[in-house]
Amino acid sequence: MSILIEGGAVVTLGKNSRVINPGAVFIEKGLVKEIGDLKELKQKYTAADILDAKNKVVMPSFVNTHHHFYSTFARGLNIPGDPPANFGEILENMWWKLDDALLAESIYYSSLVPLIESARNGVTAVIDHHESQSYQLGSLDEIKKAVEEVGLKSVLCLGISDRFGKGKEGLEESRRFLGATSENVKGMVGLHASFTVDEDTLNESVKIADEFDAGIHVHCAEDLSDQKITGEKYGKSVIRRFKDAGVLNPKSLLVHCIHIDNDEIKTIKESGASVIHNPESNMNNAVGYSKVLDLYNKEIDVGIGTDGMTSSMLGQMRCAFLQARNEYKDPTVGFMEIPDMLLNNNPKILKKVAGWDMGTIKEGKPANIATVDYNPATPLNADNFLGHLLFGMSAPVVDSTISEGNIIMRHKQITTVDEEQIYAKARKAAKKVWDRI
Repeated sequence: MSILIEGGAVVTLGKNSRVINPGAVFIEKGLVKEIGDLKELKQKYTAADILDAKNKVVMPSFVNTHHHFYSTFARGLNIPGDPPANFGEILENMWWKLDDALLAESIYYSSLVPLIESARNGVTAVIDHHESQSYQLGSLDEIKKAVEEVGLKSVLCLGISDRFGKGKEGLEESRRFLGATSENVKGMVGLHASFTVDEDTLNESVKIADEFDAGIHVHCAEDLSDQKITGEKYGKSVIRRFKDAGVLNPKSLLVHCIHIDNDEIKTIKESGASVIHNPESNMNNAVGYSKVLDLYNKEIDVGIGTDGMTSSMLGQMRCAFLQARNEYKDPTVGFMEIPDMLLNNNPKILKKVAGWDMGTIKEGKPANIATVDYNPATPLNADNFLGHLLFGMSAPVVDSTISEGNIIMRHKQITTVDEEQIYAKARKAAKKVWDRI
């Protein structure tokens, strides 16, 4: 099958980013075959399936480096009792009750919904961190099935934890799934956090990661309590504990990294591990601010995730940009750094953990493309694209999404699954979960 994305401003990104307006992209057998002037390519490829991109920006699709698909069923969840007063109470009173009530059906449907929403937001690759203490063995297969049905790419893991005494079962699921991945669904070893993982579980997790040459995906110093409990139990900081256990390497993802000191930052830099910033979630949980520009300026690979709050990477980028200026009290920072985290670091991190090459529109590469509704009111070129991205395209409507040359959403209509039916079934599955809670 061949596709011609016709019209609009084609933004290739990458080291030699180009803006061709009006431009066109010809796709054949899942690969980008040619990028060029609209008139020229339109005359050349008359037999292709036409995807109209007039008044749109045609750009590489997005990567989400930290999501929680299962958090879908927290939307509207009302648990009796006083509102949680701190992060520990948020975990114990809501999230741990939710992940202790999930079963196969609810894991499957709570994954389908954010995968559809990812496609709607131009995201074609997601690194997910799952939690379901009630249903661990086989849980990642339910998510894998959902990923493959929607037609995206994903890196999955189960957040292993000893908080309910099921660490060994989590280890078993991680080892099993790492031997059952596919072309479009890869795996990592997931840990919930340092303060919920004992020494035996931590060490065995590292052995599994080494066995499969996989990275470790873990929440890291999200709240000060992680550092406090880890220090009391093990006499070390979170990062020092992870270093001593062998967690830190270039394939590992350290999520949040809010309450870390300069020595820990140095250790992260030396290890090559990536840090994932989740600005909306951090603000929602009132856990503090990760000094991501400091990490970025020390050449640590800082990516952006959504932590289950949303599936919109453009919205998350805009939030991270504005928050950085406010936190640093400096209106000159973030303009280059924050978009770079999304557009360049996220694909770089994905390539480190899964080997997939995304983030550019380039001849010979797989076609992972989003067309975004945006008709610029001022000239758009390679030099000023970030200004348009941050101030004109931060809350856009994605019109079409292409994953590996397959049209997942065409003119705002999901093509691979029955969206309306899935949402109806998800509501019924969610009600069952709420009743169990």
